[in-house]
Amino acid sequence: MAIFVGKELKEHLKIKLDNRCSNNQAEQPAVSKALEVVDAIDIAENSPRTIAIFTDSIITIVSLKNVNNYSYLIEEVRKRVSILERTNWTIEFSWVKAHVGIYGNKLADQLAKAAACNRDTTVSFKRIPKNTLYSEIEEAAQKWQKLWKNCMETAITKPFFPNIQDRLNFKINVTPNFTVMVTGHWKTSPYLHRFKIMEHATCHCNEGVQTIDTFT
Repeated sequence: MAIFVGKELKEHLKIKLDNRCSNNQAEQPAVSKALEVVDAIDIAENSPRTIAIFTDSIITIVSLKNVNNYSYLIEEVRKRVSILERTNWTIEFSWVKAHVGIYGNKLADQLAKAAACNRDTTVSFKRIPKNTLYSEIEEAAQKWQKLWKNCMETAITKPFFPNIQDRLNFKINVTPNFTVMVTGHWKTSPYLHRFKIMEHATCHCNEGVQTIDTFT
C-alpha cells in the first residue's frame, strides 16, 4: 500500500494476510488500512481534504456500492469512510487497470510481493473465506473416504456410514445410546466384559452374547 500527498510519496505500509485468504481479501484490508492512516497525515483544515483511493479490484468497487453486501471487510471499509466523512474528508474510489505500467499500481504490487515473501512480516488478517474452508473440507473428506474404505477396524460403524461425504451432509443428534449403536463401545455387555467390568458378555435376555441388534 502506498500513500501519496500530491505527487509526493508520503509513506508506504506492508501488511500480510493468511496464506489461505483470497486475492479479493488482500485488496480490501489495504483500502481499510489506507483510510485508517491517512487521517493522521498533517493537512491544514482549510486545505482540500480529499482522499482518492485507486484499486485494481473491480470486485471491491462493486461490493462497496452494493447496499446488500455486508461482508466483514467491506463493512470495515465503510466504517472508515464514515469516520473520515464526519471530519469533513471527501473520499473517492476509482478503478485502475492492473499491469499496464501505472506507477502507483506497480509500487503497490511490489510492496504486496515483498510482504508476502517476508517471513518476518506479522500476519495481520486471518479470516479465511468460507469457500476456501468448504474446499478444504471436501478435500479432507476425499482423503478420509480412502482411509475409511481400507480400515479394518470399523466393522460395526461402516454399515451405518459407508460414505463420508453423506455423513458430513447429514445432521445427527448424537446421544449416548446412538454412539453405542454405531460404534459398539461403552455399555454393551461384550464391551464391558472386554475390560473386565462384567463377568460375562451375555445379553440381558440370557440368549447368547449381546450384539448391537439386541442392545436396548
